[in-house]
Amino acid sequence: MTRAGNAYEVVARVNELATGTMQAVVLSTGEKVCLIRTAAGYCALADRCSHRDFPLSAGEVTSDGLIECSWHGAQFDPVTGVMLTGPGGDDVKTYDVRIEDNSIMIAPTSAPR
Repeated sequence: MTRAGNAYEVVARVNELATGTMQAVVLSTGEKVCLIRTAAGYCALADRCSHRDFPLSAGEVTSDGLIECSWHGAQFDPVTGVMLTGPGGDDVKTYDVRIEDNSIMIAPTSAPR
């Protein structure tokens, strides 16, 4: 992982993530992030379910593009981080994602949305 400019870190290449998949990445700040590729593009969320602190990257992308925690089935919108269904918990932090020269970059200091 490398720092790009002042705000973004390269975390993967675009060919490393197929549509409908996700992977865990760790930023230089130590933040654990779930990187997702949906049909609409790339998104990034804090890699923890707000219900039981379980990694969202261990879950799945549903057929309608939501992120589902594999522990209790909580579902999150990958763009907004809003918890849509689940046993309880809060929305999760989102990160700004940008693509440059086939590199996927995340801003580690993004504020919660």
